[in-house]
Amino acid sequence: ESEGAEDIQGDSQAEAGGESMAADDFRGSSPIGFGNDWAESEASEAAAGGLAPEGGLGMNPPAVPAGYSWGNASTGEDGAVPSDDTEPEDDTDDESTCGACLCVFDIDRTLTGVQGDTRHCPGNRVMPFYDAGYAGGKATLSALASQGISSTFCNKCYLGITSAGAGSGARSEWNHYILDHIMTGEVQDAFVAQFPEAKTWSYGMDVRSPYVLSQPDTQKQHAVELIRQWYGANERAVCIKPSNIYFFGDRTENIKPFEEKGINSQEISCGSRDMRYRRGLIGRCGARPEEIKRRAGNHLCAN
Repeated sequence: ESEGAEDIQGDSQAEAGGESMAADDFRGSSPIGFGNDWAESEASEAAAGGLAPEGGLGMNPPAVPAGYSWGNASTGEDGAVPSDDTEPEDDTDDESTCGACLCVFDIDRTLTGVQGDTRHCPGNRVMPFYDAGYAGGKATLSALASQGISSTFCNKCYLGITSAGAGSGARSEWNHYILDHIMTGEVQDAFVAQFPEAKTWSYGMDVRSPYVLSQPDTQKQHAVELIRQWYGANERAVCIKPSNIYFFGDRTENIKPFEEKGINSQEISCGSRDMRYRRGLIGRCGARPEEIKRRAGNHLCAN
């Protein structure tokens, strides 16, 4: 997702056709890499009151909810992190009254694979939309997204997204397709029918829906906790315990941080890693349905 060109050292060789890919091609799916036209479009939408602006566009970052702040004083890293005075939530509800589950997914190389690559990823499916993630190209569904989240245990859970990237922009055809055709399941469809306003995008720590873009890597656990709280707000009243949340993502560094929140997390695309990018830090083909398991704990491919 939004990793930045500096993460790529030198030019890389694409495996298919020997095509050379410059480091600048791997700008990530962050708004930073979309160019001025995209930034101006999103800025206009924000000014019209339709969308919260994303960081990295020369605009102010999204509003941070009470109890959170931008930056990590102890590490010097960017990102939204809880302030020291955050009040712990009461998690004493018993399972009979708080038994809902929540599945949250990354986008790039989780719901998608390398754009256009079905030779190495035969279970993937190329779509007629532009996907700005990483090098950019035709959106290509992972085997999971192609077969459907409803083919997994998440069919009976509420759904969410937390991505460091932004797809191709909130108003793009690709992003509309994600919400309309990928984020579906028995429980989620019933919920959206009751709360249609849920089918919209949020940014960073300004969580106003269960689908969050532009939340930095290694900080996704904070946005996922806010998604849980969003579902549990009075008007929706969906009680989800942290131990009933399952995050699935391809990027190795995003898995272990969920432990601090008591949220389950699992690295996927374990059988296909993109070795052109920091020795396989990210997936290649994306998630497969059989990788979506209801497992407690925080699990890396190496485990």
